[in-house]
Amino acid sequence: MEDKLNWMDRNISPRTGAYKNFVKEMESMSREHFFRDGERKFTDREKKFMVIYQSKEREFIQGSNFTLKTIFNSNQDFPLEDKFNDPAELVRFIEKQQLNYKVLILQNNTELTETIIDSESIKHKVLSDLWAKELEKKTDLSSGLTNTQIDEKQAHHYRNYEVEAAKLLSEVAYQVEEPDLEEHTDLFSDEGFKEDLKPASNLPDGWTWNDYDDGSGSLKSPSGHSYYSYDLQTQEYTLPYGRREWTGMRDFYDAPKSLNEFKSYVENDLKVKAVENNLNPKLSEQEKDDILNYRIFTKENEFILENLQITAKQRKAYSEKMVFGTTDGDYSLIKQQLDTIPNVIDGHTLSENDKYELAFGLLEKQLYGESYELLDSGEILKNYLDENVFSRHRILTMNDIKYNNQTPKIMETQKEFNQVQYLKDQLKYLGFGEDEKLHKDLENDINGKKDQFQIKTSSDKALPENKVDFTLNYNKSESGGVFLNSYNAKLTNEKSEEISHSFPVSRENTFTAKEAVNLLEGRAVKIEFQNPKTEQLEPAFVKFNFEEPKTEKGNFTFQNFYKNYGVDTEKIVEKSNLIFDQPGWKENTIKSLEKGNIVKVKFELDDKVLEGKAILNPQYKNLNLYDSDMNRINTNKPLEGLEQDNKHDKNNVKEQSIKR
Repeated sequence: MEDKLNWMDRNISPRTGAYKNFVKEMESMSREHFFRDGERKFTDREKKFMVIYQSKEREFIQGSNFTLKTIFNSNQDFPLEDKFNDPAELVRFIEKQQLNYKVLILQNNTELTETIIDSESIKHKVLSDLWAKELEKKTDLSSGLTNTQIDEKQAHHYRNYEVEAAKLLSEVAYQVEEPDLEEHTDLFSDEGFKEDLKPASNLPDGWTWNDYDDGSGSLKSPSGHSYYSYDLQTQEYTLPYGRREWTGMRDFYDAPKSLNEFKSYVENDLKVKAVENNLNPKLSEQEKDDILNYRIFTKENEFILENLQITAKQRKAYSEKMVFGTTDGDYSLIKQQLDTIPNVIDGHTLSENDKYELAFGLLEKQLYGESYELLDSGEILKNYLDENVFSRHRILTMNDIKYNNQTPKIMETQKEFNQVQYLKDQLKYLGFGEDEKLHKDLENDINGKKDQFQIKTSSDKALPENKVDFTLNYNKSESGGVFLNSYNAKLTNEKSEEISHSFPVSRENTFTAKEAVNLLEGRAVKIEFQNPKTEQLEPAFVKFNFEEPKTEKGNFTFQNFYKNYGVDTEKIVEKSNLIFDQPGWKENTIKSLEKGNIVKVKFELDDKVLEGKAILNPQYKNLNLYDSDMNRINTNKPLEGLEQDNKHDKNNVKEQSIKR
C-alpha cells in the first residue's frame, strides 16, 4: 500500500485538518465503534487516509516478536496491525477479541509462522499453545505462577477449544444431516458445559440469562442477540457498548461478589442504556419500547413515580435553560407535580431545586458521589458517580422513599429506632469489641458536626510480633442517618513493614475484624455467596494474592476457590488423622479452620499421638500441620513443586484455641 503514496500523500496530506480529524476519530474510539462493527463504508479519501496512517505507524514500529492483523469483514483491504514483543500483552489482547465480524492473523516473527484465527475454537487453541510454551520457557506471561498454575491455564483454554470445536461440528452435522441428530443428541455433549436458561428477573418476557456450568454466560435478547457476557473463572465481563473489551471484575470491587449482584446491575444498566440505544448490536424498536415501558407489578415494595405529567413544553424550556442559560418558555412545576415527587429519597431531603432536577431527568449529589435518574418507567435509578464502582446501581424501593404526609404510625416507628445502639451492636458483631473508649468516640462523632468521620481502634488477635490497626469510616446522610461504609486494616510487623487493605461494609458480605487479620496474615477465609442457579447460599474460600500488584484503590486482589473447586473441610480433617477426645470438638475445629484460624489439634504420626497446630490450606485441599513450636511437619505435605505455598506459614500464624 505504501507504494501507492505519492510525494503529496507522504508529506502534505498528513498536515491537513481533514487527515488530523480522521486520525483523531480513529484513535479516540474503539475499533468496533470506528468500523461500526464492520459495516462502515469508507470514501476514497478516507481509504487514502487509512493507507497514510498505516504507513506512518510502520515508521515508528520497527520489528517485534508478534504481529497481529485485524481484518474486518466489510473492509478487508484495510487490515489493522498491532505489534507485540511481550506474550502477556498478546494473550490479553487476543482474549478480549470477539470474532463475529472480523478475522485475526497472528504472525510469529521469531518462528516465521502464521495462524488464521477465525473462530472461538481456534482462538482458544492459540491461547492454549501460548500457555503451553510457558512450561518450556517462562516469560512475563507466567510471572509469579507455578508450573501447576500454568498447566491449569493451558488446560482451561484447551477445554474451551474442544467445546467450541464440538459446537462447530454439531452445526455442520445439523446442516448436512438434520434428521439423524435425534439419535445422537449426546454425541458432542459435555457435562461440564451445560446451558441453563433462566428468565431475567427485572426485564420483559423473552430476555433470558444463558448460564453455563463452566461459570460463563450472557444475557440474551428475545431476538437472540447476546449482551453482557461474563466468565466467573477469569472474573471478567464485557459490556455491549464503549470499547466492549473484557474487563476484570476486581477492577470494580475488591471483595468477591455474587453473580446475582452482577445480573442485577446488568438488568438495571440495560434499562438505562435502552433510552439512547447505543448498544451493540442495537435493540429492535419493539425490544426498546418493551424495556422502557416495563414495570414489575409483582413486587410489593416497588416504587413508581406516577402522574408527574411533565409536558413537552416544560421539558423544552428546561433544556434551553440548562444549555443556553435562558429560555422564553415556562418550565415551572405546578404544586401538584411538586407534591407528587417524594420529599426524601435514599436518605436525602429534597429541596425544590432538587425536585426540579429529578423531575427533568437527573439529580446529582456530588458530596456523596451519588446520582438519581428518573426512568421513563417511573422508577428511580441510583448510580454512584465514581465510575470505578461496579455493583452499586439499583432501583429505589418504597423503603427509600418518604413523603412529609406520612402517617403518624410510620413516623413513630422511625422514632423508636435507636441508631446509637445499632451502631454499637454493629461494632460488636463485626469483632471490633465493646471498649468504652470506642463507644465514647462513636457517640462524640455522631453528635459532632462533621458529615464524615473516622474512628481508630486496634486488634489483640494478631501475631505477637504483628500489630493490626483499624480505621473505621463513617458517613452521615442529610436526614440524620449514620452509616459505617468501610474500614481499613493495617498490619505492621516486627520489621516495621506495613501492609493494608480496605474492606467494604454491607448487609450481605462483610469480613469481620478477625477475618481481616487472618487474611492479612496470609490465611484463607470461608465466605458464602448466593448461587443464582440454585438460589442457595454456597461456600467459597478466599485469600489475598500477595504476588500480584495492588489495585488502583490500594487493595490486594483475591484468590477465590469456589464450590466446584472441591474443598471439603470435613474430608480434609478426616484424612489428616486428627484425634478428637470428644465428638463436638471435631465440628468446632472445622468451623475454626474455615475462619482462617490456627487451631490446636491432636494427630497421629509414626504410631504416636502428638499435640500441635493446624491451618486449612484450601488451595491444595489439605491441612498444614505443625508441632507446638510451629515447625512444619511433613505429614500431608503438598504435591512436589508446590512447596512455595509454605513460605508465609511459620511467620503468618497465630494460635486460635477452641473453647472445649
